[in-house]
Amino acid sequence: MRAFVLQDWLTVRGAGTVTTIVQNEANYLSLDAYQDVVFWLQVAEYTSSANSLIVNYETAPLKDETLFAVMTSATLSTPIMTPPLITKVLASAASTPLARWVRWHVTSTNGSAWDMTFRILVAGNQLFSVGQGMGVGGLGAGMGGWPMRSG
Repeated sequence: MRAFVLQDWLTVRGAGTVTTIVQNEANYLSLDAYQDVVFWLQVAEYTSSANSLIVNYETAPLKDETLFAVMTSATLSTPIMTPPLITKVLASAASTPLARWVRWHVTSTNGSAWDMTFRILVAGNQLFSVGQGMGVGGLGAGMGGWPMRSG
């Protein structure tokens, strides 16, 4: 597994009509060589008069807003800080499997004032090992992923 930072420490705030905040497109994470992921949501502080805050982990094959779908989510229901919220998405069990691009999307359950300081780490399980048995095209041109012999 390999580790990535989906979002370094950040504070987001919402009030009134701002009930949802989506990660900036420049910070989306490309995970096209991975099949399973585990998200580690670390929250340093959050304040909400709403019932809860929901952090959705979304994926899409292209950076097109209409293509993003929720893979899984984490719900913050009490402002008491706990250990990181760990959420896994396994290819074999996911209703929405991992595509190339991954982002976060925070939503408040009502229109009251809220804020959250957090970071999100990701551990990904690769589809294949880079450099091992790689043939033409990168996915193994020979039997079982082994390179083809010439002559």
